[in-house]
Amino acid sequence: MHHRRLLLWPAFLFALSAAGCGDVLQGVGDLSRDFVHGDTTTVVSTTTLPQPGGGIALVGLTGSVVWVNDQYKVDRGLTADTVVRRVWLRGDGIDPYVQAGREEIAVALPNVEFPRLVPEKVTHISSQLVFDVQTGALDVATAAAFGLWTAEPYTVPRTEGQLVVLRIGLRSALAGQGTEGISTFQLVDGRELAWSFGNYVYQLFCRTGISEESCFAMVDSMTSLEVLSYLVGGTTG
Repeated sequence: MHHRRLLLWPAFLFALSAAGCGDVLQGVGDLSRDFVHGDTTTVVSTTTLPQPGGGIALVGLTGSVVWVNDQYKVDRGLTADTVVRRVWLRGDGIDPYVQAGREEIAVALPNVEFPRLVPEKVTHISSQLVFDVQTGALDVATAAAFGLWTAEPYTVPRTEGQLVVLRIGLRSALAGQGTEGISTFQLVDGRELAWSFGNYVYQLFCRTGISEESCFAMVDSMTSLEVLSYLVGGTTG
């Protein structure tokens, strides 16, 4: 995991709450955190990330996890715009969430990242590109979404089967704003972390039962989705 300083826009990210939708990573890197609770900010700097404590344990993402949309592949040489258009045409023009494979998302959102560490109960991962249905372009607030499930997606209620939700927005929409750090918010049914890195704004929702330390460990394990598409084979559902 590469060391990073993370940027965010707390007011904007708080408004976008999380209502919706065998290799353990070695060398977990340093992490500086800015905890934001309402009007109070406490800075905690760590030289090593604490071991996840309590709740559901984390494991390295492996090929045993089913990426349910991996039947959607990308031909070599396709541009991001072409892939986005192809996924949009797959949808019905009404639902902004269109099922998309991780290869498609990696091309549509170059250099986007995904956690290498996941809760050990996760067996399936759902993935979508998210659109502005008026224009057919990617939605700037949430351009992609992932759900980490303990069962085949949508066969059980989200409150039971969906442990983690990762939403990714386009940072360019908020250029020039923000302070450094990771915002953390306690919600009724879990905890949300929000940060920015590279061209994207990330929101990670961890349902109750996943400790705050584990949620932060997932953030610190973020890895190129393109790389994970090759290194973590997975199967399709």
